[in-house]
Amino acid sequence: MIARILLPIIAASSVAQAADVTPMHQGLHQWPALGGKLMLVVGTYQDTVAYRRSYTFYFKEAKDETWYQAPVFNKKGLPETEWNSASGGETTLADGVVAARPDGVYFITADKKADRGYAERGDITVTWNKLVTDDKDYPDGPTYLFKPSFTRSYPKSSLTVEAVLARELKAEPKK
Repeated sequence: MIARILLPIIAASSVAQAADVTPMHQGLHQWPALGGKLMLVVGTYQDTVAYRRSYTFYFKEAKDETWYQAPVFNKKGLPETEWNSASGGETTLADGVVAARPDGVYFITADKKADRGYAERGDITVTWNKLVTDDKDYPDGPTYLFKPSFTRSYPKSSLTVEAVLARELKAEPKK
């Protein structure tokens, strides 16, 4: 059913095939991964007091028409089928980017905790989540998922979440 809905949209849209996707880019994106195709749908919710992007991942095996949701597993080990950015006022507090690397595809998220105000210095935690299949850590989990691979901290940083994500895109994942 998802394929019937999404395939016409994909055909009618310009699907990004770039190695990396910046947080502000909305729409449909896809990458070759794990012998199939990973697709990301980025949408926006906006009203007079809130602005956030939603990230939903799907995976399609090469010889199968089924589009499987690929959840992002959070720090507590729970799956999130939709990951949302966060903002406070005009300041982004959490966002993510996709990085395609020779060893796999990663969803990199940055999360800022500020003590005094949204725009003030704060601790930023970056998590690299790698797309994996049939992971032994999640024996009852989905076939395709983003598993936390490692984290990096920017303590009491004056950088923005966007600047940290741009810096992370230039970095290589830890092994």
